[in-house]
Amino acid sequence: MSSSKTVFAHRILMQKIKNSDSKAFRELYNILWKPLYVRSYAILRDKQLSEDILQEVWIDLWQRRHEIENNNIEAYLFRAVRFKAYNQFRNTNSRKKILENLLSSRLKNCTNNVEDSLNLKETQEALRKAIDNLPPKCRKVFELSRFEGLRNEEISQKLDISKRTVENHISNALKVLKSKMAYFEILSLLFLMY
Repeated sequence: MSSSKTVFAHRILMQKIKNSDSKAFRELYNILWKPLYVRSYAILRDKQLSEDILQEVWIDLWQRRHEIENNNIEAYLFRAVRFKAYNQFRNTNSRKKILENLLSSRLKNCTNNVEDSLNLKETQEALRKAIDNLPPKCRKVFELSRFEGLRNEEISQKLDISKRTVENHISNALKVLKSKMAYFEILSLLFLMY
């Protein structure tokens, strides 16, 4: 978590950026690029996709610098990276590439294939059980989103509920699953279950 001094320093940089100060933009970029990249890479497990997302986020920040009203620009940028990374993940072609990278890294890191396979199966069963224990509507929305790859708008239309309700169900499902399992296990298995 950023200290209040850091937030204040970033706020001053953002004020300069709003006045089209490219030097301040480069300074903020140099400070936050690596932590933002780490966040993107943790979601996507792909160097090129992560770099592409960061490029989009920074370009968007510069183009929208006059209209962005946010007192904590670091938090704003982390949300933007997370949003774009998850959207990228939902893209079917990207999902396949991410899955290939994840499987490749799992194979490289395997020390005992049998043990690894058993651990994966146990973790998949635990995840399935956790998903099955979600409230029925929440489970349905989550499965349509994560397993069938539907966008929130499509789920909204299909189930005749608001897009906001869809977002709330997905958010609630992820909170429950995160409380039951380690974050990385969930993300890995969501990739593997497609």
